[in-house]
Amino acid sequence: MNELVSIVIPVYNGSQYIEKTVDTILSQHYDNFELLLINDGSSDNSKDILEVLARKDRRIKVHHKENGGVAAARNYGIDEAQGEFVAFCDQDDFWLPTKLSKQIPLFENKKVGLVYCGAIAKYTYLSKEVKPSFDKYYRGSVFEKLIQVNMFTCCTAVVRKALLKQTNAFDDDRELMGVDDWLAWLKLSLVCEFDFVEEHLAIHVFHGENYSSNEEKMHKAELVCLNKITPLADKYHKSINWDEIKHNLHVRYASSYIHIGLFKLAGDTLLEASRLKRNHLLALKGWVLKLVPNNVWHFMQKVKRLR
Repeated sequence: MNELVSIVIPVYNGSQYIEKTVDTILSQHYDNFELLLINDGSSDNSKDILEVLARKDRRIKVHHKENGGVAAARNYGIDEAQGEFVAFCDQDDFWLPTKLSKQIPLFENKKVGLVYCGAIAKYTYLSKEVKPSFDKYYRGSVFEKLIQVNMFTCCTAVVRKALLKQTNAFDDDRELMGVDDWLAWLKLSLVCEFDFVEEHLAIHVFHGENYSSNEEKMHKAELVCLNKITPLADKYHKSINWDEIKHNLHVRYASSYIHIGLFKLAGDTLLEASRLKRNHLLALKGWVLKLVPNNVWHFMQKVKRLR
């Protein structure tokens, strides 16, 4: 297969990263692509950098729009895309050279509408890289697995453009900040099969900025995502225990809140989880987290980490 691939990268104040990201795209062994750089109303010098990049390679096409968020920028790119397939990357993530050449052949199976791969997690603030296992990667009809947790990152996905348009995949509701891609994959998983390459062909970068506030926003965003996908899943006759899904989500975030020292928020989250399954033990843990002073929890957490 040698079909045109449209690569969409939203750019918002990305001057620090975008040149290196573009370099990794241009290094692809699969060279039949166009690179759409969508300047989403940047206030830094990203616009100038993008124009310089566009003069270096005819495959690079720059578009400027008013700020509307990453999902709106992706939709803009999808509308402008000329390729049969659309691939996504963020302004600070990177691709390995064989990414597209290993993913595109999997579309020979006409049932497959999305192909993903593994991504190395690079934590810049820890100077650490992690290669996640493929234990929770799935192919075929994946909705029931995907609804549990988003199992891949946006910079790994390649999708048939027709299906992105058919499903109106990306919702630009700002309340979906951080999980608009999960909702898109869920919509797509209702109408097509997924496949993946069992290799780490991208690098997903974590900068560690505003970590605790992002956790709260992500928690709320995931709940918004679940509320939006519920009627669509019902339309496709998916039998999902939504209380179970939301319970597990709350428990997962409660654990994260404890780890970063937001004990009262963790308590409230466990109480919400306990109401969904009428779990008295979970409710007790929630009340203990809320009522015991924070300084006590911080002391106990410090002692535990010193052991």
